Amino acid sequence: MKTTINIPQLYKIKQSDKEKLIRTYLDAFDQYPKLMNAFTEKDKRMLALEATLRYYTAFDLKYGAGYSLDENVNEAVMLIHSDDMECTFFKHLMAGSYSRSYRKIMNKLTRAERQVRIDLFNELERLEKDINLPEPHIYVDFLGVSKDYQHQGRGKKLMACICRYADSLKLPLMLFTNTADDVKFYQNLGFNITGETSSEKFGFVNTYLTYGSEDK
Repeated sequence: MKTTINIPQLYKIKQSDKEKLIRTYLDAFDQYPKLMNAFTEKDKRMLALEATLRYYTAFDLKYGAGYSLDENVNEAVMLIHSDDMECTFFKHLMAGSYSRSYRKIMNKLTRAERQVRIDLFNELERLEKDINLPEPHIYVDFLGVSKDYQHQGRGKKLMACICRYADSLKLPLMLFTNTADDVKFYQNLGFNITGETSSEKFGFVNTYLTYGSEDK
């Protein structure tokens, strides 16, 4: 049984909002650092990005929850309790991670390109094992704001509400990000750096941050 995450002050993203969610994320993450290095051609990178978003957001919506400021879903974040994060083929299958839309996109990539994407996220998971994560925690995934709505405080407003929710539960939040600007954004919200991983193969650095942990 999944751990319920309920934040009534925010709009809870529904399955019927999935395409709005994907459009917002594609717009927000078109410069996603890890994929920039793995896929230098923009067309291929956007295919890999959409496949990744469809795969992981399906899981997050099934076993966690997604939130936005309103039903337009011009900004969004996924949340999942650490007790529900174990990924298995069966859980992804039940979540709809292998949907027709996902398979259609993956078929546009060559076998070698599909393998690069798999290797990239396997590398991410392997490196994360070296990070000392607080247990239990709420994992914050894919905070993104559509370009037309950026620099308006929408992401900050969304995260501030989530921080207050975590405070009410006395549960830490955990996330990682890839840029110095994003690290500063989260630090201004009260997050602290927990650790860092880097991949020479794919040329990315992940900075892990926590909010509300015991060592805050």
